[in-house]
Amino acid sequence: MHINYSRKNMKLITSIILVMALMSAVTFAKNPPLTYKEFGHLPMLESPTVSPNGKYIASVFNSEDGPKVVLSEFASTEISTLVQLRKSEDRIENIYWANDNRLLISVSYSEKIVNRYFRMNRIFSVGLDGKEIRELKTKVVKELAPWEKRAMADINLVSLLKEDKAHVLLQMYDVRDEAQVVYKVNVYDGKFTKLFANRYNVFSWVVNENDEVTFGYGSLKEDPEIRTIWHRNTEKDEWKLLHKQKAFEGETFLPIAVEGNKLIVLTDHETRRKSLWEYDIVSGEYTKLIYGHDKYDVNNVIYNTDRDEIIGATYFEHFRQDHYFSEKNNQLAKIVNNTFKGFYTNIYSKNKDDTKLLIFAAKDNSPTKFFWLDLESKKGGLWFSQYPYLENQPLANVIPINFEARDGVSLSGYLTMPIKNMATKPPLVIWPHGGPIGIRDYQYFDPYVQFFTNKGFAVLQVNYRGSGGFGSDFQTSGYHEWGQKMQEDLYDGIQWLHTKNLVDEDNSCFAGYSYGGYAALTAAFQQPDKYKCIISIAGVSDLLELAEKDYKWEGGIRAHIVNTIGDPTNDDIANTLKENSAIYHLNKIKAPILLLHGTHDTQVRLNQSKEFYDQAKSAGLNVKYVEFKHGTHYLDESENRLKAFGELDAFLSKHLLNK
Repeated sequence: MHINYSRKNMKLITSIILVMALMSAVTFAKNPPLTYKEFGHLPMLESPTVSPNGKYIASVFNSEDGPKVVLSEFASTEISTLVQLRKSEDRIENIYWANDNRLLISVSYSEKIVNRYFRMNRIFSVGLDGKEIRELKTKVVKELAPWEKRAMADINLVSLLKEDKAHVLLQMYDVRDEAQVVYKVNVYDGKFTKLFANRYNVFSWVVNENDEVTFGYGSLKEDPEIRTIWHRNTEKDEWKLLHKQKAFEGETFLPIAVEGNKLIVLTDHETRRKSLWEYDIVSGEYTKLIYGHDKYDVNNVIYNTDRDEIIGATYFEHFRQDHYFSEKNNQLAKIVNNTFKGFYTNIYSKNKDDTKLLIFAAKDNSPTKFFWLDLESKKGGLWFSQYPYLENQPLANVIPINFEARDGVSLSGYLTMPIKNMATKPPLVIWPHGGPIGIRDYQYFDPYVQFFTNKGFAVLQVNYRGSGGFGSDFQTSGYHEWGQKMQEDLYDGIQWLHTKNLVDEDNSCFAGYSYGGYAALTAAFQQPDKYKCIISIAGVSDLLELAEKDYKWEGGIRAHIVNTIGDPTNDDIANTLKENSAIYHLNKIKAPILLLHGTHDTQVRLNQSKEFYDQAKSAGLNVKYVEFKHGTHYLDESENRLKAFGELDAFLSKHLLNK
């Protein structure tokens, strides 16, 4: 088993943490100097969710012993452990309330299949006493092929069934159909009932307003890049194939919900920005724009408690903004904003009658935290800070910036200056975000950025082309531009900063995570004389190797590689990928390099760092490589995260502070 439980309630919040999280009387002058350790903790509590009746809050607690699912009474800071996962190996992905006394917990672990690691999902049902834990799974009746093992990793909640709280609908792989199938599952005894056979190669099922599965989104078996739309009016009718479209061609299409013969879709139809549209399933025509923003993509929808009705939509400017469709919910959002002035707030979770609210509150220079609000008693207060060790500490403001790239493209980003009084201009850390496609930087508090500024460094973040949230044209302008225009955008950001005369550009470090690590290694050979040091965390050093390995996986992975990075079977493209990969230009690199990588990374293979290190060491480069046992792409295990911050601290102190 991957999951254990304790019958004995365990208070997890010590008096020390409570003092650090809750006391507001501590002044900056009395605080001892911060070290990397205060920044290197994982968020203490994540993904909290209020029970439908409003009595409890369930949450993920990141302890030193590994992730736990914990429970508290609403507004109480006394929490007890329901389930304990394996340290360093398991991760909690989601928590759902099946009903007032039963939780669904989505858990994942990493497993190597053929030549790469994948996240393998499992789902458990547990009672509030922590005693009745049951894994919800079907029987595997044969030895699975590698692609089937990967398919088994996909387990998704389809519906919480508002009229039947003893059951839920889950989507899982079925070995007989060789496809994703919807099951009605009893959350108490774990009994599975298969609703229908999937003979259509559908990989995403959607229910209508009556919790009937009436829509399917899939692909052709003979050509996995061709997307298909299947529909039936009711669960008694036959499925019909209505429409087909090639992936990465035409408009984006993400089905969200079904209402009769209408589909609610997140798409860039007409506006070239992701918006919420009504779509007539039978005719294949868009009939109404439900909500869109004139500058930013709609990021997601907001569901009601039962997750059977869309009540709003979200987008990001610098912080998340919520738009509700009803006046009632808009008034509720106004109450929240007026109650917690000075914060950017969102209703993170609430009970069914909208009287018990859990509020996510954010600033750029203060740790993110959760407040509770009881509208019946008209009371509210702080529940927990995600980073209690950084509460009431002097932290830097994150300032939005805008500038033009060399070809006139408008770019945005953030500049964070250290708050320490310095006689000279501060050193610079260039910190591009990962992804790259579809991801962007925000103004939110970030422990990495605040750690850098606490050491006395300025931090530059650029939303280079290809970043998400700014519309499809901006995102697709980053396709096939690794090491080229996307990289130039970062250099143009540094040039913009040069005109402001705020930082010591001659004392800078190019650092990044994932794609940001790739950008850092690329800068090391493209501009070898500009940087005092280079940091790559789970970064890519060999684009060709990445593309060739992922090209072997047919379907979505191959289509993503070909359309966003390049087809490695094309000789010209393969040469371009090599030209923009650091591992082929070791003779140009001069700056010291720090490589950090987890052994169980499911997004960037370990060999991207390991092979680069071996060749760089043989070439005589100044390079240090640190490998993290069981480390994920995000190093989201307490010891690994803390160790990583320690390595960053020592490396930056040596090369930017000469300590």
